[in-house]
Amino acid sequence: RLCRSTRMAVQQIELERFDVLKIQSIDTVSQSFYARCFVQLRLIGARNRQESFVTFGNGAKSAEWYAKQIEPYNSFEHDSFKMDSPKIKAEGEDLLIEVRMEGRFSQPMQLHDFPFDSQELSIEFLILCRVDGPVPSEVNVSPRVSCSLVDSGFAPRFQWRRKGEVRCHAGTHEANGRTFPKFGAKVMVARESRFYVTNIAVPTAVFSGLAFTLFAAQPSEPMERLSDAFTLLLAMAAYKITVTDMIPQVSYETLLDKFLLSNFFLLAVMAVVSAVLQYAEDLADRVCLALLGAVWCIIQAWFMYKAWSRG
Repeated sequence: RLCRSTRMAVQQIELERFDVLKIQSIDTVSQSFYARCFVQLRLIGARNRQESFVTFGNGAKSAEWYAKQIEPYNSFEHDSFKMDSPKIKAEGEDLLIEVRMEGRFSQPMQLHDFPFDSQELSIEFLILCRVDGPVPSEVNVSPRVSCSLVDSGFAPRFQWRRKGEVRCHAGTHEANGRTFPKFGAKVMVARESRFYVTNIAVPTAVFSGLAFTLFAAQPSEPMERLSDAFTLLLAMAAYKITVTDMIPQVSYETLLDKFLLSNFFLLAVMAVVSAVLQYAEDLADRVCLALLGAVWCIIQAWFMYKAWSRG
């Protein structure tokens, strides 16, 4: 409760520093990640006014009170969020708030381009002082703002890599007709896709490519072709079941899902063609071989283009 009943002037707050000290456990299933950060806020002109302008009935001074109003905006587990005791220091006519915070943050992630996807990780906070309330506040990004990500604190470097610099932002958030100051930082990360290409995409392309050995048998020997075709189909189906746990369980098809299904259906078409061509001439057999070979090349080229364009 305020000592004064009059409405105060708007307290200008500048975001001067936002260091992402640690990022770990980027989980695309739970749509969350763990982070620790260091934040420095500047309360413009608050030093000379901290006794008369923003002193509270419980004895709390301005900077102390403002520091306790900082809440995570996109916290995944609010109860587990931790904030160290803020440090308050004066600099000229201003007061500086320095605080370290950590916790798990919620982040919607789109996996349509998996395994060549990039994700934007956002760490955002609210200051629970309404813009039009008894203690109005406004947050802006300082022209001298410093944003960084500590390299040694980026734990998932074998699964993800940084993509660009940390970007700070400030604005407002509206909830139930009330408007609160909001600030935060964003960092883009890109998935390291080599594991998925080596262990899933390449073996799948080899399985479907081996299907062209079916045409080594004569069209008049359909049983030999069908035997080899069904062997490859069963091998590919068993392999897909084996690697299912490596692929995110989402309700839509990812880029890798489309690649796997395309190769699987191409192999199934080859099995059907092998059964039909027993009544065809050698020319029709060669035409089917050329057409199916062109389709196989298009599928592999499409996947490589997607990998290159998103790499």
